[in-house]
Amino acid sequence: MNADEALKILNAHASTLVVPYPHWIGGKNADQGPSYCLPCAEAKVEAGEAEYVDGGWQQDNDGCCHCDTCDRLLEYNLTDYGAAEELEHYLANPPSAPISPEDAFHVAKMLKHDESSPEAVAIAVAAAELIVLVKEAQP
Repeated sequence: MNADEALKILNAHASTLVVPYPHWIGGKNADQGPSYCLPCAEAKVEAGEAEYVDGGWQQDNDGCCHCDTCDRLLEYNLTDYGAAEELEHYLANPPSAPISPEDAFHVAKMLKHDESSPEAVAIAVAAAELIVLVKEAQP
């Protein structure tokens, strides 16, 4: 299996997820650093912790992106540093069956960042092969 085939399998497995773009809050005294899903960002405004909601588009991250309040997975692109961090994570903690759609999403993001990395390709291929094996074992 090559990187393109692995990416296709990973993306298909992750396609069961609904992954929204991140949002941020703004205004006087609002912490503009964390990312939120839209409902949690709007709740911050309603609670008086911010004046407005910003965002709704993909951004580059130094790691995977989750809502700071509810931990929902949010859309992201990895920076070079973020891809290196994800690679280090998966080298220390190789994917194991069953591969969740969220893990497939993260591995695909890592691979998309650098398809020339032999380590990233190996991790992605291993994860894709596990997805295929589990699907083949199901009746």
